[in-house]
Amino acid sequence: MAKERFYGVGEPLVQRERDDGIPAQAYLDLVKGMGCNAYRSWMHLTEILQDPVTPNEKEVERHRRLLARAAELDIEVTGMSHEWFLPVGCKQRRGHAMPPRDLTPGSLYRQALDMLEQSWYTMVSLFPTVAIWEVGNEWNLNAFLHPDGFLDGDMRHPFSPEEKMDIAVDMMYFAARGIRRANPKAKVASFSPALSTPDLGGGMPYFLPVMYGVAWALDMVYSRIRSGKFWSDDPDDYFDLVAWHPYVFTNRPGVTDKDLFLDVEEPDSLWKSYSDAAYKVMCHYGDGDKQVLLTETGFTDCGNPDWERRYAEYNQKILRMATEMPYVRTLHNFRLLNERAMLQREGIEKNQIGGLTEVYFGLFTDPAEGCRPRARAYAIQEMAGGTGDLEALGRQVAATPKLN
Repeated sequence: MAKERFYGVGEPLVQRERDDGIPAQAYLDLVKGMGCNAYRSWMHLTEILQDPVTPNEKEVERHRRLLARAAELDIEVTGMSHEWFLPVGCKQRRGHAMPPRDLTPGSLYRQALDMLEQSWYTMVSLFPTVAIWEVGNEWNLNAFLHPDGFLDGDMRHPFSPEEKMDIAVDMMYFAARGIRRANPKAKVASFSPALSTPDLGGGMPYFLPVMYGVAWALDMVYSRIRSGKFWSDDPDDYFDLVAWHPYVFTNRPGVTDKDLFLDVEEPDSLWKSYSDAAYKVMCHYGDGDKQVLLTETGFTDCGNPDWERRYAEYNQKILRMATEMPYVRTLHNFRLLNERAMLQREGIEKNQIGGLTEVYFGLFTDPAEGCRPRARAYAIQEMAGGTGDLEALGRQVAATPKLN
């Protein structure tokens, strides 16, 4: 049986609107043209809200225009935020940081959790048409969950893997509570674990393939929930769907973290095994009836034409495998657009987390290069049964009048 919302795409389109001036909603024609009917949207609490109770009306309107167009095109939206507000007394006021875990009433940590619940309540109240809310991104890694002041101070002292998962369970509970108060019909997706390496902070034994870090993180999450030592021992009180990021990495020995995306081998049964292991964790803890969102996976070719062609075939292969994984509801291909224009304007060191690997994940070139479809766009269109003229749609988007 065909999966109703299987083919998805992720891209921070409102951020692209700010960068390039093209209305965010214009890009959704590219999504629909490929035959995709699911879209993952970056909707950060700290951009859409001024504080946990006050909307930023200009940003709210940007997202409402995007959501309205998605509804017209019958594209289901998963909204994702991986930033939040911090209380007075913290070194930071927003970001990916948390104060030390302290459940004492009135502590900075408890204040941060209360602010998180309120922020999600405010956010979801503003956007009742969003079907799914993904409450966090790669919290098993230091970059996306770290101590208050970590990035401005001594980065040698991150949270331990155990501390990160203690905090992640707390945050999912409070986020879900805010979302469900605002819209009981909306579905809550867990934070999305990713790979695990010693340098990135995942905590898994070094001798295992890095993508088993998803299952490793989920086991820590579920064991905490089922322990009865947290807010509830029922996973339903934390999330309705489970999300993770099954990227394809090189498995050659001796490769450093920054090179894992480079010249990857053809995905095979090992790629499926990463996700099967994560699903086995869900089943082990009695949660096997939940559906899974693969909220990010994709390939970066670093501008190498040979890799671009090869990775189009690889992309089709993982899509075929995922269609045969009954627990997978949606696979969101990362990402819709290259970042080349930003690179040329601002400089790679300032704006790109992973250098050229970050620039060339796109299914289309960026607007400065005409939104031209790349090999993976055609590969996904073939799989999804899309019928759009991708060249013409790309020209149409690139020519869209820019906002003032």
